Amino acid sequence: MHIRLNLASHLTIALALGLGLPGCNTADLGSTSDGTASSSSGGDESSPIDDVEPDPWLTEVYQPIQEQAQQMTVADFLAEYPEPAYVNGVSYAALDAVGLPEISAYAGLGAQHDEFIAANGFVAVPSDAPNPAWSYHELYYNDLPVLITTDSVLYALHASFDALLEDLERKLMASEIEAMVVEMHQQLASDLGALPATLDTTARDLDVYLTVARTLIEGEPIAAVTGADAQTEVDRILVAADGLQPLEISLFGVDVTYDFSQLKPRGHYEGDELLERYFRAMIWLGRTDMAMVTYDEAGTPAFNRRGLDAAFVSNMLLAQSGADARWSKVNMIIEKLIGERDSMGPQDMVKFMADTGIADYAGLAAADDDALYKALVDSPYGIQRIMSQIMFTDPVDPPVVLPRVYLVMGQRFTIDSYIFNNVTYDRVQNLRTGEKVARMLPSELDVAFGLGNNTAAHHLQPELDAYGYQGVLHELRFLIDAHPADFWDMSFYSGWLAALRSLNFGDDFDQRPEAMRTRAWGDKNLNTQLASWAELRHDTLLYVKQSYSGGIGCEYPDAYVEPAPAFYDSMVHLGQLGQSLADDLAADGVDVAEMKDYFTSFEGTMATLGQISHKELEGAALTTEEFDFLRGAVEQEMVGCGEILWDGWFVDLLYDREKVEDVAAVIADTHTAPTDAQGNAKGWVFHAAAGKPTLVVLTVEDCSGVRAFVGPGSSFHTVLTENYARMSDSEWKQKLEEGPQPRPKWTGSFLVD
Repeated sequence: MHIRLNLASHLTIALALGLGLPGCNTADLGSTSDGTASSSSGGDESSPIDDVEPDPWLTEVYQPIQEQAQQMTVADFLAEYPEPAYVNGVSYAALDAVGLPEISAYAGLGAQHDEFIAANGFVAVPSDAPNPAWSYHELYYNDLPVLITTDSVLYALHASFDALLEDLERKLMASEIEAMVVEMHQQLASDLGALPATLDTTARDLDVYLTVARTLIEGEPIAAVTGADAQTEVDRILVAADGLQPLEISLFGVDVTYDFSQLKPRGHYEGDELLERYFRAMIWLGRTDMAMVTYDEAGTPAFNRRGLDAAFVSNMLLAQSGADARWSKVNMIIEKLIGERDSMGPQDMVKFMADTGIADYAGLAAADDDALYKALVDSPYGIQRIMSQIMFTDPVDPPVVLPRVYLVMGQRFTIDSYIFNNVTYDRVQNLRTGEKVARMLPSELDVAFGLGNNTAAHHLQPELDAYGYQGVLHELRFLIDAHPADFWDMSFYSGWLAALRSLNFGDDFDQRPEAMRTRAWGDKNLNTQLASWAELRHDTLLYVKQSYSGGIGCEYPDAYVEPAPAFYDSMVHLGQLGQSLADDLAADGVDVAEMKDYFTSFEGTMATLGQISHKELEGAALTTEEFDFLRGAVEQEMVGCGEILWDGWFVDLLYDREKVEDVAAVIADTHTAPTDAQGNAKGWVFHAAAGKPTLVVLTVEDCSGVRAFVGPGSSFHTVLTENYARMSDSEWKQKLEEGPQPRPKWTGSFLVD
């Protein structure tokens, strides 16, 4: 038997098959709901997923990469991904730069900072400014030559995306999700008398599921509709939800260790009653799966009829209540903003129901186990690419095969979570030996390398020497690089990652100022990418599937745009993606006029910065209009009784101007490790964080001599907690108030605390 998977591309197939790495979803023989063996392929014991018709791309292009990865040493890997041709230092007298004495006095630079400037032509130092807008205002007020940084543009993107998403959640998404679960639950109560007796357990499971969801989003106790047994389980789950610790629960025919720590509101949801309720309900709906095929330690599949029945009935409740229209509206927003689901969802189930010819409860009850199982495993439905639950496995067992699951509002697949998933236990292998590697925690550098930063690979050498996973990184990088342009346009999240990729040094490297061709600037660039990635994860943590991990002022005397033309071009494209998103939402009846105006303005500003950036690299003169533009980044005026009026093109990059004075620091949990390498319970949670802005002092040599500029930089941190403690923004900001927080060792090449 041969089947052709209806997937978007050969790359999607490669991802679905798990990179050809351990843990790919293979399913051959199943079992019935009573646990007896069930052959669903007429004696053909080959895996339907493994039996895909060969794709020429997989055999001709990807297979040689896999073979190379299996033989690759650390030295081979680092040679495959060389660093840019960094200069050893600047050749000019950077300390003689015009404007540097004034900048030094303002920033409090001393002898150690001078050493960095003399060697590399720049340095970064901590700042007391709460965010880049304040940084620009203070530089403006002090008549200092200003550096327009990519860091500040990315901060504006984050602040605006976060505010925009919050606006959509308040105006539309929270109310639609609440109405959806209420209508599904009411439909269940109405249908109880019509359900065949064989679906009684399914009704009880869905009652528990929907009662918990309603209680979380409505903020008050909701009664179960199927009786005392369901109510007892609801009460037990709600106690665990408040306890924020893992707990064993049994639902939809599977016993799982459910990580209730994920229900702690964080990000922009923290401290707001409506958004906290929405957050908790969406975590429940996005992480509580209905497993249809499960796998034991040996990777042997078992058909879970109870989970499949629940998925069928859940979809029927959506359709019969009319709540599917609400689901579609919210799903469309999340899909456009974040990306596709990493599970089977309602849209897939509609197709699956059509494939099986089941249209009602009676048809479901009468359906044969073998026929349902065969229809499921002969399709791609329910395949997961990211492990996001607590699962325990023995180091000598084969890697865990993820169950095929259905979720009503499943969390989303993203490239960065996929990277973390494949470089940690128990997915990661030393491909040269075939052994599983007990690497429990990822590194931020894994993501940076996956997104194209070769310098990150060289910082990873100690990890590679310890765990030997360079072949896995090689395959990941190949697959990510091979994605076509339209992949990066599929969602705003992917477009943001594409913008970070565009910061990697390209063909214009030799044209850049000498200071920007030092290894230290390479590390500064890495810091910029990762701080923005932390902000992206912060803004989307609810939806991304985590791996289990006054007066008159004066003009700027001078200004310089950090020359990164490809970056500004990608930001122009991101502005266009935002406008397209607004058009899609408007067509669905959502009032997004402000969003459309914002992204139109954003596109124009990025185009201007890109034009100036090109001219700087080419040594061309700026026009009067371009100089005027640079002088107008931030304007602040006192009006009325102490009210501050903010203006300027950088302020216009902020979707919500009322947040212009907010502290920039944010944090997001990105990966969870239940145990250490010895199996001891740890509950490690790996966080990525952005701190308060730094000040970047940069010297540039041109035909007029050496000049100095200063602008806001970003600050990247990692935080590791235990016992499933997930840090919120307020807790992170409190840490920063207590004193300087540790930074990655590699930031020491350019940043002096």
